Amino acid sequence: MLAAPFPVDEAERLAELQALEILDTPSEARFDRIVELAARVFRTPIAYVAMIDAERQWIKAGRGVERSETLRSTSFCSHTILQNGPLVIPDALLDPRFRDSPLVVGEPYIRFYAGHPLAGPGGRNVGTLCLADRVPRTFDAADVELLARLAAMVEHELGMVDLIRAQRELLETKTQLIAAQTQLANELAEAAAYVKSLLPAPLKGAIRTDWQFVSSSTLGGDFFGYRWLNDSCLAIYLLDVMGHGVGAALLSTSVESALRGGVLANLAFDDPAAVLRALNQAFPMQQNDGRFFSMWYGVYDRRDRSLVYTNAGHPPPLMFRGEEVSRLGATGTMVGVIPDGRFETRRIAVSPGSCLYLYSDGAYEVTMTLGGMLQLEGLQAIIARVSASDGPRTAEILRLIREAHGMTELQDDVSLLEVSFD
Repeated sequence: MLAAPFPVDEAERLAELQALEILDTPSEARFDRIVELAARVFRTPIAYVAMIDAERQWIKAGRGVERSETLRSTSFCSHTILQNGPLVIPDALLDPRFRDSPLVVGEPYIRFYAGHPLAGPGGRNVGTLCLADRVPRTFDAADVELLARLAAMVEHELGMVDLIRAQRELLETKTQLIAAQTQLANELAEAAAYVKSLLPAPLKGAIRTDWQFVSSSTLGGDFFGYRWLNDSCLAIYLLDVMGHGVGAALLSTSVESALRGGVLANLAFDDPAAVLRALNQAFPMQQNDGRFFSMWYGVYDRRDRSLVYTNAGHPPPLMFRGEEVSRLGATGTMVGVIPDGRFETRRIAVSPGSCLYLYSDGAYEVTMTLGGMLQLEGLQAIIARVSASDGPRTAEILRLIREAHGMTELQDDVSLLEVSFD
């Protein structure tokens, strides 16, 4: 048998074949169907799609062939890829190139062969669509045209390899992304649970607390707390970091850590203005990705029933004394914005039966179902409506806020803290 010479562009041809990533892949119905169709249309016992590698002919899809590959040097297809059109051999025993081929004088005893080269996406012949029979056959112009059309179908599928691979990679990437998102969601949920675990347990007795904490995302920038500084003085605070997500939550919990000691360990925590000045120095926005926060910090002294507070740009807490309501408004700038920000302290008397409500702006910057915003007046009206009832009231206040909004999900983080004084 005369072995076929290598194409002049053999290196480039092999590179294009390798780029298809089709060699040694499992069978695919889209190629199997074309081979089955070719065998039925031409009534041949053998039909196959072959890829011509450096030293082998590898069968991608075949009918009537038992081996998945043969030597390239003995294959008919190594000659076919040298042509721009089909190679037709009516009787291999009469063709000096093939008459002593092991595929002719031995299994599968090929006498008739018709092959059409298959060009890859880059235009180089990477394989063939072939027909074979064990008896000589004629092949007219109509047969040649039909074989060319079937070959074009195979080439179309080869051209789809890149798209299919891209789709597969996209699916794999999507799967990996979903797994990463699931892991991230789990980690954020754990972080959110940790943040919530830092919130204080309700106080009972002469001073009672009740609260609600709702984040518009998994992690929010709100935080509040209260703790006894000594036997007589209770510190109460609520802060709201501008923004949402991990960065806002990290800053809010860092501030909480500072208030528990941390970087403010030597501070007099019964002086609200001093606390806000220290936080302003400790958390400049330039060192916190441009984030700053509003905060209300107060200290209640039960010996003289006084409440001293500093409000650093935070929505004014509401002090209810029966039907009388006081707004504990701003006495300083937001924390972290101005290095030498000014913070002042104010003092009020707390009458028996008074109730203090602290909240973040998400509690009243709420779009209502009838249009417009709930605003502070609306929130105050809701609290006034509920404040006369007995027992914990924040859950009912939050329910009425949601009702005004008309949606389960709120637009912003909502913190609501109630402190009752007997």
